[in-house]
Amino acid sequence: MLVKKFNYNSGDVINLKLISGDEVVGQLVGSHDQGYELSKPCIVVTSPDGIGLLQAMFGLDADKENLYYRDQHVITMCLTHEKMRDHYLTVVNAD
Repeated sequence: MLVKKFNYNSGDVINLKLISGDEVVGQLVGSHDQGYELSKPCIVVTSPDGIGLLQAMFGLDADKENLYYRDQHVITMCLTHEKMRDHYLTVVNAD
């Protein structure tokens, strides 16, 4: 099996496509041997107004905890494009 490690930096906003079919966007805290740690992750959903974002886990206190995604659950990943990144940052900083 060919495994490619991506060279994203801590603080980058990235998207993960999971084996469940969900797409997650979040700020990369770090990548580890087993996977990725994201701050304030959101699930990407479609809405009548276009793309929407939902908190990845409603029980998560996103200001105190991060979520970890294991390599084996990630199909692919990318650096988030500018328009979605700006929308994500607006949503997670709208407190």
